[in-house]
Amino acid sequence: MRNQKRNTYQTLLLVTYCFIVNSYGQQGDKNNPFTKYEDANSPVQLFPGEISVDALQWNNTFTQNNQKIYYCQQLPTRSRLVVQEFDGMRFSKPEPIPFDTIYNYSDPYVNAKGDHLIFMSNLPYKVNKDSLTTNFQLWQSYKLAKGWSKPETVFLNKNGIGYPWRTQDGTLFYAMQPSDGTRNSNIYYAPYKNGEYGKPVALPANINSDKFEGDAFVAPNKEYLIFAGFNRDDNIGFSDLYIAFNLGKNKWSNPRSLGREINSDGYDGSPYVTEDGKFLIFTSSRNSKEDNIFFNHYIVRFNKDNYRG
Repeated sequence: MRNQKRNTYQTLLLVTYCFIVNSYGQQGDKNNPFTKYEDANSPVQLFPGEISVDALQWNNTFTQNNQKIYYCQQLPTRSRLVVQEFDGMRFSKPEPIPFDTIYNYSDPYVNAKGDHLIFMSNLPYKVNKDSLTTNFQLWQSYKLAKGWSKPETVFLNKNGIGYPWRTQDGTLFYAMQPSDGTRNSNIYYAPYKNGEYGKPVALPANINSDKFEGDAFVAPNKEYLIFAGFNRDDNIGFSDLYIAFNLGKNKWSNPRSLGREINSDGYDGSPYVTEDGKFLIFTSSRNSKEDNIFFNHYIVRFNKDNYRG
Protein backbone atom coordinates (compact mmCIF):
# COMPACT_ATOMS: atom_id res chain seq x y z
CA MET A 1 0.00 0.00 0.00
CA ARG A 2 2.83 2.36 0.90
CA ASN A 3 4.58 1.60 -2.40
CA GLN A 4 1.36 2.25 -4.32
CA LYS A 5 0.96 5.67 -2.68
CA ARG A 6 4.59 6.49 -3.39
CA ASN A 7 4.20 5.51 -7.05
CA THR A 8 1.03 7.59 -7.35
CA TYR A 9 2.79 10.56 -5.78
CA GLN A 10 5.76 10.19 -8.14
CA THR A 11 3.40 10.01 -11.11
CA LEU A 12 1.67 13.22 -10.02
CA LEU A 13 5.03 14.94 -9.63
CA LEU A 14 6.06 13.81 -13.10
CA VAL A 15 2.79 14.99 -14.66
CA THR A 16 3.09 18.35 -12.87
CA TYR A 17 6.71 18.73 -14.00
CA CYS A 18 5.80 17.93 -17.61
CA PHE A 19 2.92 20.42 -17.47
CA ILE A 20 5.22 23.18 -16.17
CA VAL A 21 7.92 22.45 -18.74
CA ASN A 22 5.37 22.28 -21.54
CA SER A 23 3.74 25.52 -20.42
CA TYR A 24 7.11 27.23 -20.22
CA GLY A 25 7.98 26.01 -23.70
CA GLN A 26 4.69 27.25 -25.09
CA GLN A 27 5.21 30.61 -23.43
CA GLY A 28 8.71 30.83 -24.91
CA ASP A 29 7.34 30.01 -28.34
CA LYS A 30 4.56 32.53 -27.88
CA ASN A 31 7.06 35.28 -27.24
CA ASN A 32 9.13 34.47 -30.31
CA PRO A 33 7.47 35.63 -33.54
CA PHE A 34 9.85 33.52 -35.65
CA THR A 35 9.03 30.11 -34.12
CA LYS A 36 6.52 29.40 -36.87
CA TYR A 37 9.28 29.78 -39.47
CA GLU A 38 11.65 27.13 -38.09
CA ASP A 39 11.13 25.04 -41.26
CA ALA A 40 11.47 27.97 -43.70
CA ASN A 41 14.35 26.57 -45.76
CA SER A 42 13.31 28.76 -48.67
CA PRO A 43 11.98 32.34 -48.44
CA VAL A 44 8.36 32.77 -47.35
CA GLN A 45 6.40 35.93 -46.66
CA LEU A 46 6.80 37.29 -43.14
CA PHE A 47 3.39 37.57 -41.45
CA PRO A 48 1.34 37.98 -44.64
CA GLY A 49 -1.55 40.38 -44.19
CA GLU A 50 0.11 41.96 -41.14
CA ILE A 51 3.64 42.97 -42.20
CA SER A 52 3.69 41.76 -45.81
CA VAL A 53 0.78 43.51 -47.49
CA ASP A 54 1.76 43.89 -51.20
CA ALA A 55 2.82 47.52 -50.74
CA LEU A 56 5.71 49.88 -51.38
CA GLN A 57 7.60 49.43 -48.13
CA TRP A 58 11.12 48.40 -47.27
CA ASN A 59 13.75 48.06 -44.48
CA ASN A 60 13.77 45.54 -41.64
CA THR A 61 14.91 46.38 -38.12
CA PHE A 62 13.80 44.34 -35.12
CA THR A 63 14.26 45.43 -31.51
CA GLN A 64 13.42 44.34 -27.97
CA ASN A 65 13.91 40.60 -28.54
CA ASN A 66 12.14 40.72 -31.90
CA GLN A 67 8.97 42.18 -30.41
CA LYS A 68 9.03 45.31 -32.63
CA ILE A 69 9.76 45.85 -36.30
CA TYR A 70 10.62 49.24 -37.81
CA TYR A 71 10.50 49.92 -41.55
CA CYS A 72 9.61 52.52 -44.18
CA GLN A 73 6.27 52.99 -45.96
CA GLN A 74 5.87 54.88 -49.22
CA LEU A 75 2.81 57.14 -49.23
CA PRO A 76 1.50 58.97 -52.33
CA THR A 77 3.51 62.11 -51.59
CA ARG A 78 6.24 61.06 -49.16
CA SER A 79 7.81 58.19 -47.21
CA ARG A 80 7.49 57.66 -43.47
CA LEU A 81 8.77 55.41 -40.69
CA VAL A 82 6.42 52.99 -38.95
CA VAL A 83 6.62 50.45 -36.14
CA GLN A 84 4.61 47.29 -35.42
CA GLU A 85 4.57 45.35 -32.14
CA PHE A 86 4.11 41.61 -31.58
CA ASP A 87 1.46 40.64 -28.99
CA GLY A 88 2.29 36.95 -28.79
CA MET A 89 0.17 35.95 -31.77
CA ARG A 90 0.26 38.72 -34.36
CA PHE A 91 1.73 42.12 -35.14
CA SER A 92 -0.25 45.29 -34.48
CA LYS A 93 -1.21 47.71 -37.22
CA PRO A 94 1.61 50.02 -38.37
CA GLU A 95 2.01 53.09 -36.19
CA PRO A 96 3.84 56.08 -37.72
CA ILE A 97 6.72 57.64 -35.84
CA PRO A 98 5.33 61.16 -35.49
CA PHE A 99 8.11 63.55 -36.45
CA ASP A 100 5.96 65.42 -38.97
CA THR A 101 3.76 64.89 -42.04
CA ILE A 102 5.79 66.98 -44.50
CA TYR A 103 9.28 65.55 -44.99
CA ASN A 104 10.56 62.17 -46.16
CA TYR A 105 11.89 59.55 -43.73
CA SER A 106 13.49 56.26 -44.69
CA ASP A 107 16.10 53.59 -43.89
CA PRO A 108 15.67 53.23 -40.11
CA TYR A 109 18.29 51.62 -37.90
CA VAL A 110 17.23 51.04 -34.28
CA ASN A 111 19.48 49.57 -31.61
CA ALA A 112 18.52 46.32 -29.88
CA LYS A 113 17.24 48.16 -26.81
CA GLY A 114 14.93 50.24 -29.00
CA ASP A 115 15.91 53.69 -27.77
CA HIS A 116 18.30 54.98 -30.47
CA LEU A 117 17.00 55.60 -33.99
CA ILE A 118 19.15 56.60 -36.98
CA PHE A 119 17.49 57.27 -40.33
CA MET A 120 17.67 59.14 -43.62
CA SER A 121 15.57 62.26 -44.13
CA ASN A 122 15.33 65.47 -46.14
CA LEU A 123 14.56 67.49 -43.02
CA PRO A 124 15.85 71.06 -43.49
CA TYR A 125 19.11 72.06 -41.86
CA LYS A 126 21.33 75.14 -41.95
CA VAL A 127 24.26 75.29 -44.35
CA ASN A 128 25.10 78.70 -42.91
CA LYS A 129 23.36 81.22 -40.70
CA ASP A 130 21.25 82.58 -43.57
CA SER A 131 20.12 79.55 -45.59
CA LEU A 132 18.60 76.10 -45.24
CA THR A 133 18.82 73.04 -47.45
CA THR A 134 16.87 69.79 -47.62
CA ASN A 135 19.21 67.32 -49.29
CA PHE A 136 19.13 63.93 -47.60
CA GLN A 137 21.24 63.44 -44.49
CA LEU A 138 21.49 60.96 -41.64
CA TRP A 139 19.52 61.99 -38.57
CA GLN A 140 19.11 60.47 -35.13
CA SER A 141 16.60 60.52 -32.31
CA TYR A 142 16.39 59.00 -28.83
CA LYS A 143 13.40 57.40 -27.13
CA LEU A 144 12.32 59.44 -24.12
CA ALA A 145 9.50 59.01 -21.65
CA LYS A 146 7.23 61.20 -23.79
CA GLY A 147 8.26 59.81 -27.18
CA TRP A 148 11.11 60.33 -29.62
CA SER A 149 13.37 63.34 -29.20
CA LYS A 150 13.65 66.05 -31.85
CA PRO A 151 15.86 64.71 -34.68
CA GLU A 152 19.40 66.01 -34.99
CA THR A 153 21.93 65.40 -37.75
CA VAL A 154 24.50 62.67 -37.17
CA PHE A 155 27.09 64.39 -39.37
CA LEU A 156 26.68 66.44 -42.51
CA ASN A 157 27.71 65.33 -45.97
CA LYS A 158 27.31 67.21 -49.23
CA ASN A 159 26.41 64.03 -51.15
CA GLY A 160 23.32 61.89 -50.85
CA ILE A 161 23.61 59.56 -47.87
CA GLY A 162 21.42 56.81 -46.43
CA TYR A 163 20.88 53.27 -45.14
CA PRO A 164 22.73 53.54 -41.82
CA TRP A 165 23.74 50.50 -39.79
CA ARG A 166 25.60 50.67 -36.46
CA THR A 167 27.71 47.90 -34.91
CA GLN A 168 28.45 47.07 -31.28
CA ASP A 169 31.54 49.30 -31.14
CA GLY A 170 29.61 52.25 -32.59
CA THR A 171 30.99 52.05 -36.12
CA LEU A 172 28.43 53.48 -38.53
CA PHE A 173 28.10 51.92 -41.99
CA TYR A 174 26.06 53.68 -44.65
CA ALA A 175 25.62 54.19 -48.40
CA MET A 176 26.68 57.35 -50.17
CA GLN A 177 26.38 58.61 -53.73
CA PRO A 178 29.43 60.15 -55.37
CA SER A 179 29.71 63.83 -56.20
CA ASP A 180 29.75 63.19 -59.96
CA GLY A 181 25.96 63.05 -60.10
CA THR A 182 25.76 59.39 -61.16
CA ARG A 183 23.39 56.88 -59.62
CA ASN A 184 26.36 54.84 -58.43
CA SER A 185 26.32 54.27 -54.68
CA ASN A 186 29.06 52.88 -52.49
CA ILE A 187 29.27 51.64 -48.90
CA TYR A 188 31.29 53.58 -46.33
CA TYR A 189 31.91 53.38 -42.63
CA ALA A 190 32.71 55.97 -39.97
CA PRO A 191 34.58 54.74 -36.86
CA TYR A 192 33.27 55.89 -33.50
CA LYS A 193 35.53 57.03 -30.68
CA ASN A 194 35.09 59.29 -27.67
CA GLY A 195 31.52 60.10 -28.66
CA GLU A 196 32.36 61.24 -32.18
CA TYR A 197 32.44 59.72 -35.65
CA GLY A 198 35.72 59.77 -37.51
CA LYS A 199 36.49 60.39 -41.16
CA PRO A 200 34.41 58.22 -43.54
CA VAL A 201 36.23 55.30 -45.15
CA ALA A 202 35.05 53.56 -48.33
CA LEU A 203 34.93 49.78 -48.38
CA PRO A 204 37.44 48.25 -50.83
CA ALA A 205 36.96 47.88 -54.57
CA ASN A 206 35.87 44.25 -54.41
CA ILE A 207 32.81 45.46 -52.47
CA ASN A 208 32.32 48.89 -54.07
CA SER A 209 32.19 48.27 -57.81
CA ASP A 210 31.39 50.84 -60.47
CA LYS A 211 27.74 49.82 -60.04
CA PHE A 212 25.26 50.49 -57.21
CA GLU A 213 25.86 48.98 -53.76
CA GLY A 214 23.72 49.73 -50.73
CA ASP A 215 21.38 48.32 -48.07
CA ALA A 216 24.27 47.01 -45.97
CA PHE A 217 23.41 44.96 -42.90
CA VAL A 218 26.56 44.48 -40.80
CA ALA A 219 26.85 41.84 -38.08
CA PRO A 220 27.10 43.38 -34.59
CA ASN A 221 30.72 42.18 -34.27
CA LYS A 222 31.49 43.19 -37.88
CA GLU A 223 32.19 39.56 -38.83
CA TYR A 224 30.30 39.89 -42.12
CA LEU A 225 28.06 42.17 -44.12
CA ILE A 226 25.15 41.50 -46.44
CA PHE A 227 24.31 44.11 -49.07
CA ALA A 228 22.26 44.71 -52.20
CA GLY A 229 24.19 44.85 -55.48
CA PHE A 230 22.77 46.09 -58.78
CA ASN A 231 23.84 45.08 -62.30
CA ARG A 232 26.67 42.79 -61.26
CA ASP A 233 27.75 40.15 -63.75
CA ASP A 234 26.10 37.35 -61.77
CA ASN A 235 22.88 39.20 -60.92
CA ILE A 236 19.74 37.10 -61.12
CA GLY A 237 17.35 40.05 -60.84
CA PHE A 238 17.45 43.83 -60.74
CA SER A 239 19.24 43.70 -57.38
CA ASP A 240 20.60 40.69 -55.50
CA LEU A 241 21.83 40.07 -51.99
CA TYR A 242 25.54 39.35 -51.46
CA ILE A 243 27.61 38.42 -48.41
CA ALA A 244 31.24 39.25 -47.62
CA PHE A 245 33.36 38.38 -44.58
CA ASN A 246 35.60 40.76 -42.67
CA LEU A 247 39.32 39.94 -43.08
CA GLY A 248 40.51 42.87 -40.93
CA LYS A 249 42.05 46.27 -41.70
CA ASN A 250 39.24 47.16 -44.12
CA LYS A 251 39.76 44.02 -46.19
CA TRP A 252 36.77 41.89 -47.04
CA SER A 253 36.35 38.59 -48.84
CA ASN A 254 35.02 38.74 -52.38
CA PRO A 255 31.23 39.11 -52.23
CA ARG A 256 29.30 35.92 -52.76
CA SER A 257 25.75 35.92 -54.07
CA LEU A 258 23.16 34.34 -51.81
CA GLY A 259 22.08 32.51 -54.95
CA ARG A 260 18.80 31.47 -56.46
CA GLU A 261 17.81 29.92 -53.14
CA ILE A 262 17.23 33.46 -51.84
CA ASN A 263 17.54 35.98 -54.70
CA SER A 264 14.79 36.40 -57.29
CA ASP A 265 14.30 37.97 -60.71
CA GLY A 266 13.00 41.14 -59.02
CA TYR A 267 14.48 43.56 -56.48
CA ASP A 268 15.93 41.98 -53.34
CA GLY A 269 17.27 44.20 -50.57
CA SER A 270 16.92 45.46 -46.99
CA PRO A 271 18.67 42.45 -45.38
CA TYR A 272 18.50 41.82 -41.64
CA VAL A 273 19.80 38.83 -39.68
CA THR A 274 18.14 38.07 -36.35
CA GLU A 275 20.25 38.41 -33.21
CA ASP A 276 20.56 34.64 -32.83
CA GLY A 277 21.80 34.36 -36.43
CA LYS A 278 19.08 31.85 -37.36
CA PHE A 279 17.04 33.86 -39.85
CA LEU A 280 17.58 36.25 -42.73
CA ILE A 281 14.76 38.74 -43.27
CA PHE A 282 14.68 40.91 -46.39
CA THR A 283 12.33 42.71 -48.75
CA SER A 284 11.64 41.58 -52.28
CA SER A 285 9.52 42.56 -55.27
CA ARG A 286 9.12 38.92 -56.37
CA ASN A 287 5.65 37.99 -57.57
CA SER A 288 4.76 41.61 -58.37
CA LYS A 289 4.19 42.85 -61.94
CA GLU A 290 6.01 45.38 -64.08
CA ASP A 291 3.02 47.74 -64.03
CA ASN A 292 2.43 47.21 -60.30
CA ILE A 293 5.70 46.72 -58.40
CA PHE A 294 5.31 46.11 -54.69
CA PHE A 295 7.52 44.72 -51.95
CA ASN A 296 6.91 42.16 -49.26
CA HIS A 297 9.05 41.05 -46.33
CA TYR A 298 10.48 37.53 -46.54
CA ILE A 299 12.11 35.24 -44.00
CA VAL A 300 14.34 32.21 -44.48
CA ARG A 301 16.55 30.02 -42.33
CA PHE A 302 20.12 31.30 -42.53
CA ASN A 303 23.61 29.98 -41.81
CA LYS A 304 26.40 32.38 -42.63
CA ASP A 305 28.96 29.59 -42.70
CA ASN A 306 27.33 28.12 -45.81
CA TYR A 307 28.78 31.06 -47.74
CA ARG A 308 32.40 30.90 -46.59
CA GLY A 309 35.19 29.88 -48.91
